[in-house]
Amino acid sequence: MISTSQADDLILNSTSISQEEIIDIESSIGRTLFKEISSVRNQPPFHRVMMDGIALDSKVKSTEYKIENIQAAGRSQLTLKNSNNCIEVMTGAPLPVGCDCVIPYENIKISKESNFASINIEDIIELNNIHLEATDYKAGDILLSKGIVITSPVVAIIASQGTREVSVFKRPKIAVISTGDELVELNSEVLPHQIYMSNSYAIMTELEKFGIESLKRIHIIDDKDSTEIKIKELLNENDILIITGGVSMGKFDFIPEVLSKLGVEQVFHKIKQKPGKPMWYGIKDHKQIFALPGNPVSCLVCLRRFVIPSLIKSAGYASHSIYGQLTEVVEFNKDFTLFKPVMASYSKSGQLLLTPVESNNSGDFYSLGSSDGFVELPDEKKVFNKAESYKYYPWQK
Repeated sequence: MISTSQADDLILNSTSISQEEIIDIESSIGRTLFKEISSVRNQPPFHRVMMDGIALDSKVKSTEYKIENIQAAGRSQLTLKNSNNCIEVMTGAPLPVGCDCVIPYENIKISKESNFASINIEDIIELNNIHLEATDYKAGDILLSKGIVITSPVVAIIASQGTREVSVFKRPKIAVISTGDELVELNSEVLPHQIYMSNSYAIMTELEKFGIESLKRIHIIDDKDSTEIKIKELLNENDILIITGGVSMGKFDFIPEVLSKLGVEQVFHKIKQKPGKPMWYGIKDHKQIFALPGNPVSCLVCLRRFVIPSLIKSAGYASHSIYGQLTEVVEFNKDFTLFKPVMASYSKSGQLLLTPVESNNSGDFYSLGSSDGFVELPDEKKVFNKAESYKYYPWQK
């Protein structure tokens, strides 16, 4: 049996980075950039007018200027023909040649009869209200790094470079497999000895929350031959299999045996942790197989603790750990890592506070409903004191 940290290393070291995929910018939110993006031109690409008003030559000191022309945004750059004059300008327009200052309308008065602009300020300052060319960035500068998550501001930057397509990390195809004769599909009649499926639905929603779209949900009964046939088919069709149930020591826990027969290399089976000790993990031809315990709490904890970080790495995301402080003492007298459900809150100073939630056992998933996530308490300690900080895994992204 291996430690939690050993399981973590083995999974992440065998996690392959996804390949490139080209998609339309309109469907890119939440995806991860596969390639850095460099600027194709200066920004601004010209000296840009920042205020509606008049543009003039600051070296000519006067209180009244004749208006020569109007420079609109989106129009070719004009030239000031007489340095004693001015040109009306609109926000976003190119600064006319021969001008080096913009005075906004609120500081001028325009006579429609004489077509003159009178100014009501004393100082005419060079470069005032002008966004100089290339002050944001220059052509060839790196704007976005590989691995950045695409948000609406990132979309705006990509679009400003004139392209509709963007290179992102390809998302894997995943099959979520529930096992067991005792499980009944939702909206079906349930007998006294049966229970409704819940793990596979919880797994699906968790994966969707992290942006996985190519998902398939399958249920397999406790029959070795049909289990082998179905898993063989799913291995051929998908990049990742996430199996729940069938990995403990029962006579109908066929999953490790079937996977071995199908040529899947077992990386580990069982982890020194509570809950989730029976977890199994293997690989075949760069494909990953996560076999999670069937108990609901164990299943969801293993999913969030091991599967999601692997998916984050494969998708090119940067991984960020979260730490919070316990609000009360926790004791655990076993040489295992403890994953303790907690409610999260914040102190007035902004400190993340984690309050333990009590549960009966790894089948008591009702208790998880009142939790915000779980805290990882390492196996080298038995007593975890109030105000000590530990790694926190939230259910919500």
